[in-house]
Amino acid sequence: MHQTPQNATTGTVSLTDAVGTTPVINYRGYRKGFVYVPNGSSLTTLTWHASDSEDGDYEACHDGSSAITSTVAADRAVPLPTTLEGAAYLKAVGNAAGDVKFSFIS
Repeated sequence: MHQTPQNATTGTVSLTDAVGTTPVINYRGYRKGFVYVPNGSSLTTLTWHASDSEDGDYEACHDGSSAITSTVAADRAVPLPTTLEGAAYLKAVGNAAGDVKFSFIS
């Protein structure tokens, strides 16, 4: 039986430059997504952290020996790294504080 993919979008998410203060992103049930960076943003890099529970310890995501990051820029939509598939909860830590939006698909 075919199952229709589920889509979700977030409102504005205010990222910070520290894993302890950047907000949690519920990625359960999703496989792919995009991050939307508005015009005028100073964000250029997002470093990804994951946890198996919303209030758990967030560990830096790695692909082999290097951290999983996204290169972003103002006024751009960038796909989330495919290596994040399967993560339950994520935190995106910016090189600076800044607002973004996300969309996800299962």
